[in-house]
Amino acid sequence: MPDSIESISQLELWIKEARSWFVPDCAKTITILLPAIVLAKAQHETQQEIEALLLLALSYWALGQLADAHLALDRVETLKRISKDPRHAAEYDNARARLLLAASEYGPALKLWSSCLKKALSLQAFDLYVQACLGIGNIFTAHQQHGNALRWHETALEFARKVSDHELLAESFLHVAADLNHLGEYELTLVLSKQGEPVFLTSRHKAWLADWYSYRGDAHMALKQYHQAQGWLQAAWDLNQNLNYLWSQSINLMALGRVYMAQQRFVEAEHYLLLALKTILSFASNVLLLRVYNLLAELGQAKDDYKMAWENRHHYHRLAISDVQQMAKEKLTSALERRIKDLDTQLFVLQTRQENLLLRQKSSADSELLNTLRSASLQDPLTGLSNRRHLDQEMPLMYQRCIEEQRAFTTLMLDLDHFKSINDQFGHPIGDEVIRTIAAILLQSCRGGDLVARFGGEEFVLLLPGAMGSTAVEVSERIRKRIEEFNWVQFHAELKVTSSIGVAEQIDEPDAKTLLEHADQALYQAKHNGRNRVELYQ
Repeated sequence: MPDSIESISQLELWIKEARSWFVPDCAKTITILLPAIVLAKAQHETQQEIEALLLLALSYWALGQLADAHLALDRVETLKRISKDPRHAAEYDNARARLLLAASEYGPALKLWSSCLKKALSLQAFDLYVQACLGIGNIFTAHQQHGNALRWHETALEFARKVSDHELLAESFLHVAADLNHLGEYELTLVLSKQGEPVFLTSRHKAWLADWYSYRGDAHMALKQYHQAQGWLQAAWDLNQNLNYLWSQSINLMALGRVYMAQQRFVEAEHYLLLALKTILSFASNVLLLRVYNLLAELGQAKDDYKMAWENRHHYHRLAISDVQQMAKEKLTSALERRIKDLDTQLFVLQTRQENLLLRQKSSADSELLNTLRSASLQDPLTGLSNRRHLDQEMPLMYQRCIEEQRAFTTLMLDLDHFKSINDQFGHPIGDEVIRTIAAILLQSCRGGDLVARFGGEEFVLLLPGAMGSTAVEVSERIRKRIEEFNWVQFHAELKVTSSIGVAEQIDEPDAKTLLEHADQALYQAKHNGRNRVELYQ
């Protein structure tokens, strides 16, 4: 018995030490964990073996050793059936999803993070909740849907600020900064970088500090502040070249190549880009390979080296075709999009629970930061609907998808009749309640794959993929009646609200923009013909 107790004590010490090294040095974490796992298996200590294997898998993942990480999780998958520990099951989902995302297997990754999120909700395991939100956001990033990515990542940041995990907070800050750069919100990235800097300066994860410097450098570069950009990116590289994190090194090297290329310092640019290519090839990330081949092709053109430009463009296109085929297999299907909407609902419920004091106690600084970030996202702050930016991003994609799949595609444009007089007569607070209620009616009237956006003021746009014009007119008429017949007197005894709706079905329009213009013309006709009616573009 004493030997057994001593072994368990040694196991706990090894796992504790491995955790302390996980962030700063994953290679050392692996060295500590391997004998710990052997001992746990020999002693039949299932719980400790699972803990060690999960940490081992994440360490391998961080170092790009995906095959070894999968092997560790295969063992966890067997053990968790014996353990039946819901926390371990959620941690397994999160770890496996990270590996699947790294291999561009987006659908399976989303399913696992969805499962992890639901388990985290029931366990009130907010650290896992943050990790699942980060993961789901990263799937949107892979699909170039950066506004949706920001929405999930800012949620992760909000929760991370309320749990006592300093490194998780740093990771959340990083994801939000990357999203803001993708969205072109470079000034906001610089504001965020100053607010988050104390977190990174005290982090044990120097690769994250390097990433933080890289994102700041990217923002300066986009603003054509090349001297500042070069300084921050070089500071990042000074850290990165002494670390083992290949992804961070690759991002940093490509950014250095870009900043030197912008200054027409082609020798330095080629040096860093070729080093980036060598690094990326060592762990085979298609996403990063596409970026570096594109940059090398641009460099070849800039320096009139057409052989270099052609070769790298050839590599880019060959890989892009393969990636598109994979994306088609793993695209966000309607079923997965519905699952995300279900998760959105759960997220809303959790955030508004009265008893959840931990997450409701916001400092004024937190609120100011998050409000600023939301303004940069693709969500209308008053209604929670998509905003104009999101509509502009998604409509061409939905339009093109319906063209390719030979499906109908219809657009509705809705405007509230005499809304200015509602604000003037009853006040803006009641006007806001009307807008929120209209948003709710529109959401209740739509299917899972539809998109509802606040176009601006009292105007809304609905995108109905798969719906013919006649069907869309019926939907519009139901919406019009619901608005007219809603119990508006609950807000004011004299309040009445009606709407006019224009409908346009894709027939021979050359693009999504033209289709939207036709819906607007139909709306104008509805107003011209007396308001509180539906008109189909002819």
